[in-house]
Amino acid sequence: MAEDPVLEAAFDWLLRLQDTPEDPAVRAGWQAWRRSDPAHEAAWARVCATWRDLGEAGPLRVTPVQADTLPPVGDTRPQPPRRLMQPRPMQRRAMRRGAMMAAAAAVVAMVAVASVRPGGFAGLGADAATGVAETRRVVLADGSRVELDGRTAIRSRFDDGRREVTLIDGGAFFDVMPDAARPFIVRAGDVAVTVTGTAFDVAADGGRVVVEVASGTVRVAPARGRRVEQLAAGDRLAVDSASGAVTRGRLAPEDVGAWRDGRLFVSGATVAEVVAELRRHQPGWILITDAALGARRVTGLYDLRDPQRALKAMMRPVGGEVRAFGPLLTLVTAAG
Repeated sequence: MAEDPVLEAAFDWLLRLQDTPEDPAVRAGWQAWRRSDPAHEAAWARVCATWRDLGEAGPLRVTPVQADTLPPVGDTRPQPPRRLMQPRPMQRRAMRRGAMMAAAAAVVAMVAVASVRPGGFAGLGADAATGVAETRRVVLADGSRVELDGRTAIRSRFDDGRREVTLIDGGAFFDVMPDAARPFIVRAGDVAVTVTGTAFDVAADGGRVVVEVASGTVRVAPARGRRVEQLAAGDRLAVDSASGAVTRGRLAPEDVGAWRDGRLFVSGATVAEVVAELRRHQPGWILITDAALGARRVTGLYDLRDPQRALKAMMRPVGGEVRAFGPLLTLVTAAG
């Protein structure tokens, strides 16, 4: 979200009013700031609407309704000096303001998130989809079975000897019916996974595709002319669609697709990768406000049935904090 100095100032005033709601000088300065420019009043209304939409009702003591009980903008009664007060250089406030600005940006993102539910993928041509924290088992035309993770959509095509499934978004575990004459292909972005009969998991999120094999062998063809990768049981391959970078790893075959049992096991995964999976199991949006924090690596076993608890458990060893803003937004920030 590009910085908007007027909107940023409005957030500053909201924080000051929250910190010292009974300070007459703060209230007078806030009103003077609102009166000084119509754009200030519009920014203040936007800030209040954003906070209301996020469902925040706890620490915020100056709400739009309470603000209306103060002297109106057009009031001509004597007021305390209208000196426009500048925000105090407090690191804590700056961090909170940054989080709130990120929250405002997330409101826009959540409009898109709201469509991630069964039926919301109709425009993308999906023929099977799941909503938040929902899993679904699908039997394909050839008898192969697919289990869909939360917030997932697939499109299948079976004709003229062709067996192909496109993972539009999300994650899925495939148990493929053997047929040497008809290879089974899963496409996720520019990545193609080809098998004849095996069990494996594919996840696609934010330009990154991860393939994990539970049994048998698979062939993965990344984009950008990269060499084809052969994977066997216990192999893991991550492909970055933007850079074309390929990373291999190992895990116990029984941990492949552990999300089907409400578990998430990771070894050396980044915080951002784990959050991408947790987003499929929590309504609203989880936003990481610090890129360095998102790049830190974690190892652990997390309960997908309680994403908030999983987030807090993941943050403890890496020095992060988790803050929920109502039911729709959770911010993951660096501690301090």
